[in-house]
Amino acid sequence: MRIAFSLVVLMICGCLIAQAQSVFDVYGKLELVDLPPNATPVEAMLITLRPLGVGRVLPPQANPDRDGAFVLRRVTAGRYALELPFPGRIISFAKGSEKLAPDGFAVSSSGGDTLRIVVSLKTAEVSVEVLGVPSEPGKRVVVLAPADALLTLRESCFSNALREPRTKFRYISPGEYRAFVVDTESANDVAVYAPRFPEFLRDRAMPFKVSAEGETKATATYVDPDTIRQAVREIGPVP
Repeated sequence: MRIAFSLVVLMICGCLIAQAQSVFDVYGKLELVDLPPNATPVEAMLITLRPLGVGRVLPPQANPDRDGAFVLRRVTAGRYALELPFPGRIISFAKGSEKLAPDGFAVSSSGGDTLRIVVSLKTAEVSVEVLGVPSEPGKRVVVLAPADALLTLRESCFSNALREPRTKFRYISPGEYRAFVVDTESANDVAVYAPRFPEFLRDRAMPFKVSAEGETKATATYVDPDTIRQAVREIGPVP
């Protein structure tokens, strides 16, 4: 009797494992709007679903066809982040009538609705006035860090070398950003931490919105290296 019971338990566990490891295809469509002249065709783009909360695994990827339709093969149920490796702002991301958050959403085999992704390729200019920069010599940069989950490159910063009290960023996707003035040695830490952690130096750089119309004007205050190192220690290593 004990042996029979053990066999039943093993069979149930095997079924559960098989279900947990089952794979399925996810269908979708990518639409690009507000295209600039000579824009890259949609079929040259890449759609990636990056698994969240798991170790290093191969993420599902797909290239759309000329109409934007794509199929992500062998997807397992779980939580994912949408990654699109080109500059833009996501103006719609949904599965059927359900709106999804690009930086964290659930994927399952139930339903059958397709993913619909609409991305605007409109760009704008940002003029940043710098404040509080020490007079002593030193190489400094202005770092423009995304603070917006709807930006396709939401973890990628832009930087300009500081040569005057004002600098201009061109071809920036409209959305929310934070601007930092830092020594060159600190630029990498800001670029790694600022987009991923909203609380990182929040009292030194509040988010501002880059408008799709006209030039956006913003200010940024110098942050010294010791302050940046302390903020990094408070958060800890980036996974």
